[in-house]
This record gives sequence, C-alpha cells and structure tokens, in this order.
Amino acid sequence: VQYGYVALFLGTLLEGETVVALAGFAAYQGYLKLGYIIPIAIVGALIGDQAFFYFGRYKGKRFLDKRPNLKKRVDYVHQLSERYHGWIIFGSRFMYGFRAIIPVAFGTSNTSATKFFLLNLLGAIVWAPIFALGGYAFGNAIQHFLGNVRRFEIEIMVGIVVIIALAQGIFYLIRKRNEHQ
Repeated sequence: VQYGYVALFLGTLLEGETVVALAGFAAYQGYLKLGYIIPIAIVGALIGDQAFFYFGRYKGKRFLDKRPNLKKRVDYVHQLSERYHGWIIFGSRFMYGFRAIIPVAFGTSNTSATKFFLLNLLGAIVWAPIFALGGYAFGNAIQHFLGNVRRFEIEIMVGIVVIIALAQGIFYLIRKRNEHQ
C-alpha cells in the first residue's frame, strides 16, 4: 500500500501490463484506488515511450549499429510502419515483445515528435484502463469462485507473477532460438 503507486509508475516506464493488472487486482482488494491507478499508468507509459522515442531519435542509429539482432527488429517495425504507420504507434503497447523497440524505431525514422506523442497518448489512454480494469475484474472473478479472496491474495499474486514470468521466459527463449536459426 505504501509504495504501490510508485511501483506502478516505475513498472509502467517499461513493459507495464503485469504491473497495471496487479494494481487493478490490488484496487479490488482495497489497497489502491482505481481512480489513481489509471492516470498514473497513463503518465508512466507515456513518459517511458517518449524516453525511448527520443533515445531512438538521438542515439538510436549508433546503438543499433552495435546490436544487429535488435536492428533486425527495428527494421521489421519500419516495414510494418510503412503499411500501418499510425496504428503501430497507437497499438504498440499491446504488442508484446515490441513495446520498447517500437518507440526507438519511430525515433530513428522521420516521424514527427508531435505525431508520435499524440498517438502514443491515445494508445496509453486506451491501454491503461483495459489492464487496470482487467486486474480488477480478475479479482472479482476470483472472489466469485473462491469466496473471500483475501485469504488467498498472496498465493494469487505470486501465481500471476510466476505465470507471467514463465510466459515471458518462454517467449524470450523462442525468440533467441529463432534469432540463431
């Protein structure tokens, strides 16, 4: 409770889906307020993506030249952006595994900073409530099926974190395996 909003903000600077969903679950439990979670998640996600965008704008090309595997992903984002330009920016936070690289990729392109900011803001405004309310609804569903969920809150949160960590680990291993082929 004491550091929940700070953890939420810091978690949303990077890939924050898990953090926002857990904050929604904590709101269901009465530890945090949903009315604070959503704006904090929007601001954190927006600041994080803008930082990645400007990193791409000012340091991206040199950074990517030293990392050919990462450069392949940026090139793929550039290909996608030719076809779905605005939609890629708007939906980037919903694209697992590309969340941090998409702003860097657009930073290395000729996309205007204003256009990126506005589409990024709209994406954050849609994204934050979906994950926060999803975590809240998950708490409601668990309580419906298990009764008083407070008895199991630690186990549930640990279970969620373990499942998400396993899924991310599996995706990471698959991506690394595909890069070496």
